[in-house]
Amino acid sequence: MILTLHDNPYSQVKKCVTFVFLKDDNGNFYPIGTGFFVGKQQGETKEYYGYIVTAKHVLQDENGIIRETVYLRFNKHDKTSGFVRIQTNKTEIYTHQDTDIDIAVIPYFPDQKIYDLMFIPDSLIATSEILKRYKISEGDEVFFSGLFTSHPGQKKNQPIVRFGRVALMSDEKIEWREKDKPAKFLDLYLVECQSFGGNSGSPVFFSISAGRDLPDNLRLVSVAPPSLFLASLMFGSD
Repeated sequence: MILTLHDNPYSQVKKCVTFVFLKDDNGNFYPIGTGFFVGKQQGETKEYYGYIVTAKHVLQDENGIIRETVYLRFNKHDKTSGFVRIQTNKTEIYTHQDTDIDIAVIPYFPDQKIYDLMFIPDSLIATSEILKRYKISEGDEVFFSGLFTSHPGQKKNQPIVRFGRVALMSDEKIEWREKDKPAKFLDLYLVECQSFGGNSGSPVFFSISAGRDLPDNLRLVSVAPPSLFLASLMFGSD
């Protein structure tokens, strides 16, 4: 199902989230990060093609090499869940040509007749045009949904939702340093939103109050859900 925002937006966003697992030598699964589903319209039919997006480092081992196998846990309609094995040597995984961009995209979407999932349409990605139209700036609310490693869920994924605010929408590049790499100046916006290990790969949203893009004289008090736009994905830390 497509994310529509007609109902509780947070419950819908939680259905757009999956958890990334590894398996230990005893065959036990343990969670390491978060992913989420995005649908992109393609071709004349405008049919949606499904993708799983996560942080690149979630798929990498301690040497920065993408692991040969990871497992994704998907929630089912019967309130349980199931694991899907992703073998990187058999699945094309797309990463950004700029190695500092921490994103990985997997062309895959599970059977929605079995799994209780939703996907974020590409129309909700916060492009530069969206940022200008809605005048997104400091103080605007953001939130993300992802893995809480202390409680991933016993029978199914149990994503948490955490909130924050935009701290800086800069009109110049911001210095960014990744581990032992040289500093670079990148086009970034800063948010104030606490995260932990396991949150990496979570979708981050701008949450804009209803009527934000209307002229002042047409804005009305509304109980409509906020407009949500996919801002980025989370880089979690312990």
